[in-house]
Amino acid sequence: MSKQNTVAAGTDSILDETALGHARQLVESIESGNAGHARVIMDEISSLREVDLFKEMGKLTRQLHDSLSSFKLDTKLAGLAESEIPDAKERLNHVISMTEEAADKTLTAVEEALPLSDDIKACSLELQSRWDKFKDRKLSADEFRELSRDLDEFFPKISSGTVLLNKNLNEILMAQGFQDLTGQIIRRVINLVHDVEEGLVALIKMSGPPIEEENKKGAGARDIEAEGPVVPGVDHSSETVNGQDDVDDLLSSLGF
Repeated sequence: MSKQNTVAAGTDSILDETALGHARQLVESIESGNAGHARVIMDEISSLREVDLFKEMGKLTRQLHDSLSSFKLDTKLAGLAESEIPDAKERLNHVISMTEEAADKTLTAVEEALPLSDDIKACSLELQSRWDKFKDRKLSADEFRELSRDLDEFFPKISSGTVLLNKNLNEILMAQGFQDLTGQIIRRVINLVHDVEEGLVALIKMSGPPIEEENKKGAGARDIEAEGPVVPGVDHSSETVNGQDDVDDLLSSLGF
């Protein structure tokens, strides 16, 4: 029996004994013809009935409050499970798609720009070397004419190359626009996770053991869970790998 039920039972016993005593006094007063004392005892018995009534009303009020609180909590969790969580999953999948698309566009633009940049650099260095020879009067007439033809070809190449480089740089810049949208989506999912956490904590407080005890029991189980990549602001054990080098070392130690 809980402490609350024990106290209630003790209170009921005291009230029953008090009522029985008043009843005996009332009978004695009536038998002795003491009407005034009898009326006083009847008033006291009536007050005892009021105490019982208020006590029962208090119990009903508490039960109603607990039921309404539980109903609100169940309704909120049900709504989160039925609509908000599936919606969050779709939003996170959309974030993954947008991130992959932005990464693909960025890599494609860089792959197109790098060879073009390398080619322009190589041609510039080669022409610079020949131009230095010309300034030092070390070029023959035929070599100078060849240099002139190469310069005539190089300038249009520079013009078209810079256009392509600008195009690729704009592609890279536009691809970064996903960050604003994905940030909004992730913040909304974080708020959802916070709501779910609050609901579950409230549910545990209403019907489960103390959270501190459960945390101690679950500490060992969490130690063997996969950590995933290192995230700033999140506690990690020393077993967490910090990069591809750590992954390679781990695989090497296992014989792979």
